[in-house]
Amino acid sequence: MLTVRRWAFGVCFATLSILSLVGCHKSASSQHAVDPDAPVEVVVPEHGAYTGAFMDFGDEEDDVTLEIIEEFEQLVGKHQAIIASSSYWGEQNFPTANLNVVWRHGSLPLVFWSPWDKPYTQNRGPDRFSLLEILQGKWDAYIDKWADAARAFGHPMIVAFGVEMNGDWFPWSGTYYGGEQWDDDADNWQGPENFRKAYRYVVDRVRARGATNIQWMFHVNNYSIIPVPNTLIGWA
Repeated sequence: MLTVRRWAFGVCFATLSILSLVGCHKSASSQHAVDPDAPVEVVVPEHGAYTGAFMDFGDEEDDVTLEIIEEFEQLVGKHQAIIASSSYWGEQNFPTANLNVVWRHGSLPLVFWSPWDKPYTQNRGPDRFSLLEILQGKWDAYIDKWADAARAFGHPMIVAFGVEMNGDWFPWSGTYYGGEQWDDDADNWQGPENFRKAYRYVVDRVRARGATNIQWMFHVNNYSIIPVPNTLIGWA
């Protein structure tokens, strides 16, 4: 089961990321009160910021239920504008049912889209969804299928691909792809550069399928392992 510590940072980044969504007219929450299936644009709040949370949705972080959401909101005493859950590549599907629960509750779905294969064990290095195989096009069919389902979902959503890549616990972490290797010719750190290429590859391919309802989120840990310069900021 994933630790609470790691996803606690995800809440902070989700709150910041939503502010970059372009919107006008009605807010998501007011629109949902009328018709949860009606077109909606997410607006920047006039005061403060949207709050969101990742709740305990099980070992695979995808057991999203209205009961869990309502229990959490009763506990904290506040409706959550953003609700996060995971979509692991090992499942090879798009979490339509989970996102519908979140959307009909009047919240914006945040999906941690992780290129991770079963048994979802940390600190074991790249699996069959390695960044290099993604770049070689091996998983294009799955990416396209996921993108088409996201487009069919139709509502605004946030997607964070490959979270906390600057750590050493996930198989897509830069440390497994040359994190300490400096390429003088390319003038870059190989680990971050390999992740950058894979991130860009996935985002571009999803956008090419017309999934314009996705706001992409760049999610780093609050410190790097191994310590490296901030070479990844500003390109997403």
